[in-house]
Amino acid sequence: MALITAVAGGDMATVVALLEQGANVNGQAETGYTALMAAVAQDHTEIVEILLARGAAVDTRSNDGWTALALAAYHGHAPLAAQLLQQGADARSRNDEDDSILRQAISSGHSEVVRLLLQAGADPDEVDARGMPAIMDAAIGGFADVVVALLDGGADPDVRAGSGMTALISGTIGGRVGVVSALLNKGAGPDVRNAAGSTALLVASVSGRSGLVDTLLAHGADVNSANELGLTSLMLASLEGYVDVVRSLLARGADPNGSDPDGATALTAAKLRDHADVVLLLEEAGARPEQVVRADSAMVENVLTPEEMEAVVDEPPQPVSTPPLRYPEMLKQALVEGEVVLDFVIDTLGQVDSTSVRIVSSSHPLFDSAARAVILGSVYTPARVRGERVRVRVQQSLQFAIQ
Repeated sequence: MALITAVAGGDMATVVALLEQGANVNGQAETGYTALMAAVAQDHTEIVEILLARGAAVDTRSNDGWTALALAAYHGHAPLAAQLLQQGADARSRNDEDDSILRQAISSGHSEVVRLLLQAGADPDEVDARGMPAIMDAAIGGFADVVVALLDGGADPDVRAGSGMTALISGTIGGRVGVVSALLNKGAGPDVRNAAGSTALLVASVSGRSGLVDTLLAHGADVNSANELGLTSLMLASLEGYVDVVRSLLARGADPNGSDPDGATALTAAKLRDHADVVLLLEEAGARPEQVVRADSAMVENVLTPEEMEAVVDEPPQPVSTPPLRYPEMLKQALVEGEVVLDFVIDTLGQVDSTSVRIVSSSHPLFDSAARAVILGSVYTPARVRGERVRVRVQQSLQFAIQ
């Protein structure tokens, strides 16, 4: 249409002349765009004023559901957004892809427009079709000013996405120092966990983001909190060799002797990867050398030894059921594989005598308890000599391999 073409080109005189001649101010192009949309997109403020004065409709939608206000939000034209809102534009409308006008402003980092939309009734905690809260998009984009605008408008700093992720953890993953600081300053909980059980401090530590670690600790993050696998920030940073992070964590009271369910400590982690500088820091902080205790098996009488069993047993024991082998998390994180050989007695019921289990050899002490648990939970067919059940001592090898 001639009017839309003139508007898009910023030709004020032609726009006025066409309107005087009776051009339809609300006429739409094939795309559904109106003269008002074209003027807003091009930031032609004076033309917008003329069109509004001539009765341009503010909430007309294009074929894909965009309005003039959505275009102002997307392009960051705050004065035009304010003018449209004063004319009654709907601050909560969505396009055909269910994207809100607020989301248009957020995705482009236009904090001034965000504030205008919130004042006009946009929901600061709105969630899109992906289950993503508005503040999450701002955090992921690294728009600290937008985060502050949303929080000032009443957004929940700890709101979760459908995946369980929070804005604080998203900002930490992206290394967004400004976003993380804004969230913490506005009351975000430093120890809120995502669906995987991680906190922002755990994420920052395993990523080596020392600046974020310092920021989180300064805002009260729990320095000794562990993830669902029992690994602390100090263990994760030690495993990766992040000296600055380890130093910060220790300075804030991280326990150098804290251990995971397998007994692994930060010192264990550092030694697994040969991080000598981290080992030195930990030892200076009081980390104790790993204490590996292996209980010797008790003396068991009336048992056939492996050599005797091979000579006289007609039916050697066979496994009936075996529990899954649990991989020690610290060794898995370090990509350490290995083998444990165990010696134990199987009684006449096919059960393992718990007092008889002995570690013959092991690639790493952290494998031992997992291997012992598998043997103690296993059931076998009893060995037989001429049809009679007998107690036998056997050896079994368990392999730890990362799939």
